[in-house]
Amino acid sequence: MSVDNPFYHRGAIRNAADFYNREAEISQILGLLRNGQSVSLIGPRRIGKSSLLIHLARPQVRAQMQLDPPNAFFILIDCQEFGGSPPEEVYEALLDGLLDAAEAAGVDIQSAHAPGTYRALDRALHQVSKHGISVVVLLDEFELLAANEQLTPYFFARLRGLTTKYGLAYLTASQRPLYDITAEEEILSSPFFNIFVTLPIGLFSEETGKKMLCARLQDTEYTFPDALAEYLVWLVGPHPFFLHIAGYHAYQAIAQGKTLETKADFTRLDEPIEVEADSHLSYLWNNLTPEEQYALAIADGPIDNLRLLEQQCLLCPTEDGYVYSSEILRRYARRQQVAGLIQAGPFVIDQQRHQVWANGQEISLTTSQFAILVSLCQNAGQVVHGDDLETAVWGDVLVDDPDRLKTLIKRLRRAIIPYDTWIVSERGVGYALRPPD
Repeated sequence: MSVDNPFYHRGAIRNAADFYNREAEISQILGLLRNGQSVSLIGPRRIGKSSLLIHLARPQVRAQMQLDPPNAFFILIDCQEFGGSPPEEVYEALLDGLLDAAEAAGVDIQSAHAPGTYRALDRALHQVSKHGISVVVLLDEFELLAANEQLTPYFFARLRGLTTKYGLAYLTASQRPLYDITAEEEILSSPFFNIFVTLPIGLFSEETGKKMLCARLQDTEYTFPDALAEYLVWLVGPHPFFLHIAGYHAYQAIAQGKTLETKADFTRLDEPIEVEADSHLSYLWNNLTPEEQYALAIADGPIDNLRLLEQQCLLCPTEDGYVYSSEILRRYARRQQVAGLIQAGPFVIDQQRHQVWANGQEISLTTSQFAILVSLCQNAGQVVHGDDLETAVWGDVLVDDPDRLKTLIKRLRRAIIPYDTWIVSERGVGYALRPPD
């Protein structure tokens, strides 16, 4: 990947100059932490949680809230390192982070106890509190710590106790809510899990997404036309990670002298963008339950599933229901095998429940119309002979009415507007479901 391409980020953003947006979230988080309130950040993979924690760990970012040294110490812990560690290793990491912060601020902290013990951490925090310094512990990938079988409810109770004794606050980042990241009821019952305010980290606005694309280009010789920026946001959604993928391939195309001026030009970016995005979309899909996959496929269903999919930045609420957060996600969902569903073009059909959706909007069809659409979708892209369609609707009953199928197709097309042009007539043969020309 060329270092000249400004959209090279795939992991956490570690350069302060490259961090973009999240001013509202930063202000809210710091306001809560300043008052000793612990915060749980919830957001899907690659939405920018780690980047945000790294950014908050920078003293200059916290200075506006008087949370920079020596007013406050922020200790950043990557819980990926402690997914199977005993309590002693976690205590030692917390103590090391505290001592490093104190040294950097010129605050003398004596550690008389053996490292790797709760007592050593407790005594160090006691000394810090006597200096009137607040302490915030940032726990990234917190679900790995919560699922660590070596960490007992007693361990978490001790962490909770530090908030009472020294006003310590925690800022955790996880993909799902705290109550959903451990299967151990005993761990979940710990009072530690009851001290958090939950804040979701979600998508950018569409306008912010377009501005980020332009901001990344400021130090380059290229620009994206407004129409291209709008197309990329439509294609991948206002998701910072996927916008970097889209921006990377658009930048490469321009750098290679390719023309990107019309929609036809833009669509040539779809394939490389979708190829790179596919593994990440697969991860998101495979971490859903079958019920959640079903709800995502139809962009409808029980409200609890829809809200979780919204929280995972997969669906977005509108006045008329939920829609996909991006075109590439819609296309990906259409390619998946979902038990009980037929998916073809814009249509998703549940045969058992006799329901049809077109791009997330439910459509009401008669039994005969439903049977025709099912047959066409099951054979998408292929011509279905008129006799086969008649059999699908009326069985082997013979009726002397040569126009009855044409009449039914006409009514079906009217019922599925604006997707009526997907039903293509092959004169003298039958009908097919395929994209309109």
